[in-house]
Amino acid sequence: MTERPRVVLFGSGSPISTQALAALAREADVVGVVVPTGPRVRGPLSAVRAWRRRRSTSALRTLAQAGGAITLSFDRHEPDRLAGAIRALRPDLIGVATFPARLPSVVLESAPLGAIGIHPSALPRHRGPAPLFWTYHDDDAEAGVSVFRLDDGVDTGAVLAAETFPLQRGRLGSDLYDEIARRGAALLVRAALQTATGRAEPVPQDEARATREPLPAPGRFRIDFNTWGAERVWHFLRGVGEAGSILEVHFCRVLEQGDPPKRRPMSHGPARTFGLAAPRRAAGTIEPIADGLLVHCHDGWVEVAANPRR
Repeated sequence: MTERPRVVLFGSGSPISTQALAALAREADVVGVVVPTGPRVRGPLSAVRAWRRRRSTSALRTLAQAGGAITLSFDRHEPDRLAGAIRALRPDLIGVATFPARLPSVVLESAPLGAIGIHPSALPRHRGPAPLFWTYHDDDAEAGVSVFRLDDGVDTGAVLAAETFPLQRGRLGSDLYDEIARRGAALLVRAALQTATGRAEPVPQDEARATREPLPAPGRFRIDFNTWGAERVWHFLRGVGEAGSILEVHFCRVLEQGDPPKRRPMSHGPARTFGLAAPRRAAGTIEPIADGLLVHCHDGWVEVAANPRR
């Protein structure tokens, strides 16, 4: 096989997928790009959602078109049809760079060398759909990114390449994500070339070290104010709180005149600073201030910005 493999890339339109496509295009022949689709349009609301999905993949589609790649759509109800379309492109390998659906076996097998994908953690740690969230939530000292072989499991295939690096305290999650996108794209290219030339050395994952977490929906995670100190709460909110609504009333007591606490998220921006001091209020109390929130911890406080979108 030539040193320049033919690749079909699955991507969601995220920076990880666009950077992966750009990096692959320099070293491989990307003959197709597959983007997700959602439920069929059945009314005005679903039409709006479909438009938003298409807009989120527009950069990826544009990049694919510029490189001469065919754009295909993933429909979970028609895997055989997609597999046939992929086979018609005669790829050697499938690459996956953030995709919101598991690929069925018939799709994984539509390229002779199978499929490899990027995962934003050092597998087998943080398998599942939101590894960066859980990297911050679990207070990991390191972040990582892996490229692995896709199989019938969820992020369980053998690892082809991986990197770990120190996670600076208070680093914004968006900044970490950008670094992982760059590192992951480079690893994907390296693994694709090694796979195509028979030089890949897959390493099975150690199941004894594996962790798997769900999407961080309400009720599936918590900030334990009895054990987390102010510095850890600050670090967590810096990492995952830029978009707001991470603090929730069901594990915080809110001081609001005439408004008893309700089970609802608190709209906010990223954490700004923290201080260590004897507690003035019960741990987990949220105190509204002029331009944000003050989150009281058992050993101090965290100042959180207001939501800039409001």
